[in-house]
Amino acid sequence: MHVHSHRPTRGWVVQAAVVVTIGLVVTEFVVGHLAHSLALVSDGWHNLTDIPTLIFSWLALYLEQRPPDYRKTYGYQRAGVLAAFVNGLILVGVSIFICFEGYERIVAPEHVATGMMLLIGIVALAVNGGITMGLVRERRDLNLRSVFIHNLGDALSNVGIIAGAFLIRYSGQSLIDPLLAFLIAGMIFWGALGIVMESSNILLESLPRGMSLDGIASAVLRVPGVREVHDVHVWSLGSESHAMSCHVGILDMATSENEKIAHQIRETIASEFGITHTTIQFEHQHEPGKFHKYMPEPAVRPTKSSHRRG
Repeated sequence: MHVHSHRPTRGWVVQAAVVVTIGLVVTEFVVGHLAHSLALVSDGWHNLTDIPTLIFSWLALYLEQRPPDYRKTYGYQRAGVLAAFVNGLILVGVSIFICFEGYERIVAPEHVATGMMLLIGIVALAVNGGITMGLVRERRDLNLRSVFIHNLGDALSNVGIIAGAFLIRYSGQSLIDPLLAFLIAGMIFWGALGIVMESSNILLESLPRGMSLDGIASAVLRVPGVREVHDVHVWSLGSESHAMSCHVGILDMATSENEKIAHQIRETIASEFGITHTTIQFEHQHEPGKFHKYMPEPAVRPTKSSHRRG
């Protein structure tokens, strides 16, 4: 029997984030045009990319809760991984877009109404910071981590807007804003690259991060009764769900004894590596010179001569 754990959905956080992000995007577009602030308009476009990201993540959270069926025998656990992969690609595009906007601002700097820029920057920081804090405990989930990284990048972008507004007002140096944008874009790109690589590994059924085949095989070999282990395959069903299959060599023994060894292997693998879906194929071996160890010898029929003697 395999036990699968399903944690409670965090969909309400993502749903609330969609609503407040739409409101923030409209506000930044309107105020940015009124204040002639390219920074706010750019941040509005940046936040606009959050909406499909959040919708993908919410849809993935919904699908992950659906039980397995006759066609999706593992359920929809990889829906979150697919969403994380798509969101990671979006984040890479966002970081490139921010760098392009920063370059444009260096080439053609514009006078900015720093007062309105500062006010909306504070409002945006409160929104994106709130979403980020709501997801900080869910970073182990690859899907939600992509949303966390995205909104953390938004929050840092807002900090850059606020700091840029102060520095531009008191120093008059308009180059401060694009330099901050380059720094934020670099942080977003680095986080997105990690998400794309990890989600790709899961989709390609690579060995889960932090595990080694040698360590897993050694743990199996420590179980009493196990003589050999080979054809070990370990992969991830989702960001927090892992599976393993292997061939295990044991001596000829009764089926009830097989099950005891299988149970110990599953407990060992689950406790040491968090692998909760294990398929074991036993291969029976004989001790040298001892064959059919558990088969009773056939009964010897009495001969006629023995009857006569009786």
